[in-house]
Amino acid sequence: MSKPISLFLYFLLALILLPDEVLAQNRRLERAERAFELKQYDEAVDHYRRAYNRIRRRDRQEANRLMYKIALCYRYTNSHRMAEAWFNRVVRANYPEPLAILYLADAMMANGKFDAAYEQYARFAEKVPDDWRGPRGMASVEMARQLMEEPEEFEVTAIRLFNSRADDYTPAFADHRATSLVFASSRDDAVGRDNDPWTGNKHTSFFITYQDRTGDWRRPVLLDEGPINTEYNEGAPSINATATEMYFTRCVRAEEVDMGCRIFRARRDGANWTNPQAINLTSDSTVTVGHPAISPDDMTLYFASDMPGSIGTMDIWMVQRDSPNGEFGSPQNLGETINTKGNEMFPYVHEDGSLLFASDGHPGMGGLDIFRSEQTPDGWTEPRNLGAPINSSADDFGIVFKPGLEQGFFSSNRGRAGNYDIYSFYLAPVEFIISGVVLDDSTQTAVRDASVQLVGSDGSLVQMETDRDGKFLFDQTLVRENTSYEILVNKSGYFSGRASESTIGLDRSRTFELEVAIAPIPVTAIPLPEILYEFDSWELQTQFRDSLNGLVQTMRENPHIVIELASHTDSRGTDEYNDTLSFRRARAVVDYLVEQGIEPERLKAAGYGKRQPRVLANRVERDGYVFEAGTELNDQFINGLESEEHREIAHQLNRRTEFTVIGEDFEPDEPPDTPTIEFQMDPGR
Repeated sequence: MSKPISLFLYFLLALILLPDEVLAQNRRLERAERAFELKQYDEAVDHYRRAYNRIRRRDRQEANRLMYKIALCYRYTNSHRMAEAWFNRVVRANYPEPLAILYLADAMMANGKFDAAYEQYARFAEKVPDDWRGPRGMASVEMARQLMEEPEEFEVTAIRLFNSRADDYTPAFADHRATSLVFASSRDDAVGRDNDPWTGNKHTSFFITYQDRTGDWRRPVLLDEGPINTEYNEGAPSINATATEMYFTRCVRAEEVDMGCRIFRARRDGANWTNPQAINLTSDSTVTVGHPAISPDDMTLYFASDMPGSIGTMDIWMVQRDSPNGEFGSPQNLGETINTKGNEMFPYVHEDGSLLFASDGHPGMGGLDIFRSEQTPDGWTEPRNLGAPINSSADDFGIVFKPGLEQGFFSSNRGRAGNYDIYSFYLAPVEFIISGVVLDDSTQTAVRDASVQLVGSDGSLVQMETDRDGKFLFDQTLVRENTSYEILVNKSGYFSGRASESTIGLDRSRTFELEVAIAPIPVTAIPLPEILYEFDSWELQTQFRDSLNGLVQTMRENPHIVIELASHTDSRGTDEYNDTLSFRRARAVVDYLVEQGIEPERLKAAGYGKRQPRVLANRVERDGYVFEAGTELNDQFINGLESEEHREIAHQLNRRTEFTVIGEDFEPDEPPDTPTIEFQMDPGR
């Protein structure tokens, strides 16, 4: 066969087959669009991807549109990683829909990529400045960073016993003692044969688990206590405080019809539940009503809905009744404090009356976050984000508390597989630790065997010694909440050291780390600052009394030391006269210290007259005259100074009072009985 004839037959065959391929492509797209319209996203994404693979090289505009639809399907099925990948492709292709940028940011946020998400939120805000979601997204990133830096004192754990490879979520306690738990699951044992076309998983059914006498939970089993489970989706249960009524969401699906979910109620009849009855909250079959939460007094039912009058996509509403057995009245929207232009869902009423709910409209950490609001006479308070670790960058919702405790369960898809699981939360006790090291103030080396006392404002007193590295530690069993502490350090040959800490008003665990430096007691005399005297006078001048307050404090902080207070005169006058004068000056200082409460037995007055000229330990500048360190202020030096004013200042520097520690064995009177706890560190120091 010649080449022209072969080409002719090839093109003829192509013309014959092409209409069938185009027809199949059109049918695939029709099925995809119809499934998408009916919110059957798991089915729609499969058709969209096949259609995309057929046309991506020959029709770029249509291929970009299909990419956007594929990304939306992953968004609506909470497949955040796939959604990010496809929205990223859509944005790179410069698809004209700005929402692609917003949804890319949302997916990045849900995947914990805060910096990248912030860039996309800012980009969306620039393109669509009137859309609230751009600024809200940027605010959420900032809040997420802050909440991650300051997590709450909760311990969060995924409960392996409750969770399966499928979705498990929205737990509710099934009895007033919180020893049984009901939750929804799409695991293999769920009722019904068909999968949910929205998610591709089995329709969810209720499962129940019981807590035994040891506190351990049993493996969950299908709830078969009456006609609760059906072939449809059941979820979001709420059981009243007396465990006599169960409210839950049932989503009935009909072929080719978009039907909204409804709230059903079943009553306890012995060991079983009665046939559930729908609660009539709307007459519009396309409106979704679900996520019921009955108040502890049975008088108010909260729920989520997109019914007319909603502020956002989904709002929290409520209905009330006059008696526990009465009919509920007309739905009331909770208002703009609770509801936003986004989604507010999964309400839960705490026993204290506060409302907890999930939202992606209030700034949060990504996806749905759990918020809390209190009801006051003036309305609901501004919702507070529960923060990490209860909230995460993923979806967090469906919380429930054990009665009287800050612990319970909630739902999240933060795990690697992206499935919804049940997590426990437990408010860890607020604990405090005070640790530190004692150092030599002059050498900055560790001081071992120093006595460290922890004195609490509650009257507690704990004592221990530093180890070979100079370290000490008072653990959480010794440091209490709402207490102020003084840390007193003593060591023979050293002045005492002191530090203070307080746990008053702290609501987070904390370890206080201290460094206490103690000064060695010098063997030489220590001049008291600014204790100067007029010529031929021993009177302690009023302006210099404050200079002694430091010595008063030192004596109080070192109750075992005994000191000599020595006064000196200048070189003028006789030895006998100066000895008497200097003693009287020392005695004036002693009298002042006694007035301040220092025991007289710890104070020795001595007068050395003019026999010990001062040797300056440091450089001194006074009235423009400079005296260098090491200078001895004797008569030879003073008489060699140029002016009478200069010589008078030198004489004044010689008129001084010094103190020297001459003992460390004074035993003060014991205060009234104060228990002291001796606490030893590792003896291997």
